[in-house]
Amino acid sequence: MTRPFYSEYVRHCMRFYSRNTEKPHFNTDVDKNNWYACHRAMERFSDEEKSIIISVYSQYDTIADNVYEVAKVLHLDQNVIWDLLKGFERIVAKKRGLL
Repeated sequence: MTRPFYSEYVRHCMRFYSRNTEKPHFNTDVDKNNWYACHRAMERFSDEEKSIIISVYSQYDTIADNVYEVAKVLHLDQNVIWDLLKGFERIVAKKRGLL
């Protein structure tokens, strides 16, 4: 299965967002716009979903490994997390003007 063209960009944005949720420092307007696109997208999800999303993107391993670890800890099917991330990344891409 192929990933959408925007997936790597959104993942980059979310790694920064998930590690800087409180009072981030922006080096550029692009960083600021990326952070706010992620922030606005997160508002559409429940607290439980937000926790899963942040847990996946804030870790320092690959996304696939992070999904595996989060699924194991939360006793969830990995496909549930992948579906959540797929929907989330699409929302961020729209908010960022990529779609």
